[in-house]
Amino acid sequence: MSPAHVIEPTYEAIKRRVMNGEWAGGARLDSTRIAETLGVSVTPVRDSLYRLAGERIVDFTHGEGFHVHRLTETELRDMLELNLILLLAAIATARGQGEETNPAFADDADPAAVLFAAVARRSGNAEIAAAIAALNDRLHAARRLDADILEEVATEHEVLGAALVGEMYPDGSARGIVLRYHERRAREAATYARRLAERAKS
Repeated sequence: MSPAHVIEPTYEAIKRRVMNGEWAGGARLDSTRIAETLGVSVTPVRDSLYRLAGERIVDFTHGEGFHVHRLTETELRDMLELNLILLLAAIATARGQGEETNPAFADDADPAAVLFAAVARRSGNAEIAAAIAALNDRLHAARRLDADILEEVATEHEVLGAALVGEMYPDGSARGIVLRYHERRAREAATYARRLAERAKS
């Protein structure tokens, strides 16, 4: 196992590249080539890829090595359904906790991920928070395509923010807003899967 001061930045660099679409879904991840690019040995690269395989962000097959996970239509629908279930549970338990009302957005942040993570933390349930964080990572590549596939995504994020941070809507409308967010993407799951299969960062 590589030392932490080597493995952590290597892991983060590879994860960021995969999540941001540097390699297309299904692309083979050559440990030696990645190590040369990052200026590290092959060992921390392989350690990182095994870790990412455990997180289901990359795939590993004996004899074939590591590949970027190829998200299918069915899998995307399943992840959206699970994310919705977890968020509704978080919303139900977050009310009245009065924690963190204005999450900070970095320039390159995924607004939905930031909002969903904030709601998960407000639930006070560490397992919900961890599960939503993992889904945020696995859904990141698909979310990068939102503006290409859906209309008024920026407005949608504003509505989500109004519903999910600060005081939860007492009439329960936050639940409806979160439901519509997921339903819109589930209806276009086939388009997302196709675009992800075709798209590679130039």
